Amino acid sequence: MKKLKGVSILKNGSMTSAKGFVASGMHCGIKRSPQKYDLSLVVSEKACNAAAVFTVNRAKAWPVYLSIENLKNAKHFAIIGTSGNANCLNGPQGKQAAWDCLKGAADELHINPKEVLIAQTGIIGVRYPTQRVTRSLSTMVQNLSRDGGHAAAKGILTTDKRTKEIAVSFSLSGKKVTIGAAAKGAGMVHPYMATMLCFITTDAAIAKPLLQKALRAAVETTFNAIAIDNDMSTNDTAFILANGAAGNSEIKKENADYKKFAAALEYLLNAVAVGLVEDGEGVKHVCHITVQNAKSDADAAKAARQIGNSMLFKTMVTGEDPNWGRIIAAVGASQIPFNPNRFSVYIGGTPIVKEGLVRVLNRPKAKKAMALPHFDVTVDLYSGKGKATFVTSDLTHEYVSINGAYS
Repeated sequence: MKKLKGVSILKNGSMTSAKGFVASGMHCGIKRSPQKYDLSLVVSEKACNAAAVFTVNRAKAWPVYLSIENLKNAKHFAIIGTSGNANCLNGPQGKQAAWDCLKGAADELHINPKEVLIAQTGIIGVRYPTQRVTRSLSTMVQNLSRDGGHAAAKGILTTDKRTKEIAVSFSLSGKKVTIGAAAKGAGMVHPYMATMLCFITTDAAIAKPLLQKALRAAVETTFNAIAIDNDMSTNDTAFILANGAAGNSEIKKENADYKKFAAALEYLLNAVAVGLVEDGEGVKHVCHITVQNAKSDADAAKAARQIGNSMLFKTMVTGEDPNWGRIIAAVGASQIPFNPNRFSVYIGGTPIVKEGLVRVLNRPKAKKAMALPHFDVTVDLYSGKGKATFVTSDLTHEYVSINGAYS
C-alpha cells in the first residue's frame, strides 16, 4: 500500500482506534455455528454527525430503508450490524424486525431510536430471527469496550475469510485525528457500491454536509471502483460517525483541513476496497486496471470498469493468459471515443502491444506478472489526459462452488 504524506497507518487499527468509540461483537444465533459472530455494535460516547452511502438496488433491504430515514436526524450515537440474514424481501415481518433490533439497541443504550443506524447482511428472503438479536443486546452493551473493534468487525462477516480493518491518523489544526474502519464483503461485489457493509468512525470535528460530501467522493473512487462478480447487493451500506473528540477546529467549509480529511478518508477506504477484492470468494488474483490518456477521467473510468467487469477478461486473469485482444474489445464495448489503431497495453509494466501494432511483445514476462497475487494492467489510449483505476479479480471454480450452494 502506497503511503500518503502526513498520514500514518496505525498498528492493529480498528473502529475503536478513534477517541470516544467503543464496540462489541458476539454470536447471537443467526448463524448456525457458535464460533461465528453475527452481531456487532459500535457506540460513540459523544453525539456524532453521521453520513452514509447506500445501495442503488431497487430491491433494498429493510435496514437500508430504516437507516435512510434515521439519517435525517441531527445526531447519532450508534450502529448495530448483524450477519447471516439480509432481512430483505421477507415481507412486513422484516420491516418490524429491523425496527425491533434498532429500538432494542437504543433502549439498552438509553438513547432515542432515531439516533441509531442499522445494517444487516446475509441470505435474502428468509424470515428474520429477531428475538435472537434482541435477547443478546444487554450482553452486547455490557461488553462494549475500547478493544471491541475487532470483535465488532467479526460480527458483520458472511463468506469472508477474514476481517477487513484499518485505522489511520493525521493532524488537523494541530490536533491528532484518527479514522478507523471495518468492512465485510466477499461476493456480490460490484458498483454501486459492492456487496458490503463498511462502518467508519472518526474523532474529527466536521460539519454533517461536508462529512457526507467527503464520504460520497471517497466511495466513488474506492468501493465504486471494484468488482468481483458484477452482482449488486440489496444491503450495501457505508456509514461514518464523527464525534469531534479529537478537538480540532470544526471543519465547516472546503478549506485545507477539509481536503486533508477527505484525502485521508479516500486513502483509508481504498485500502479497505482492495482488501474486499483480495478476500473475494475464490479469488486468487487481484488486477489493478489503469486506463490513461483517455479524452476525460469519466471516459477512462468507463473503460476501466468495462474491462474489469468483462467475464472474458476475468477468465483471462484466472488462466494467466495475456490476451490483449479481450482488453481492447472491452474498451470498444464501453463506447468511449478512441482510435482503435493507436493504443498500448502493458501487463505488469511489460508492453504487450505498443502504438497499436498488432503483435505480442514479451509474452513470457507478462505471464510471469499475471501469476502474482496482485498485478497491473495499463491501457494507454493516446486521446487526452483522462485517467482512472479499477480493481477487479479473477473468476475461479471455487467461486462457482461457494455460490452454487450458498443457501
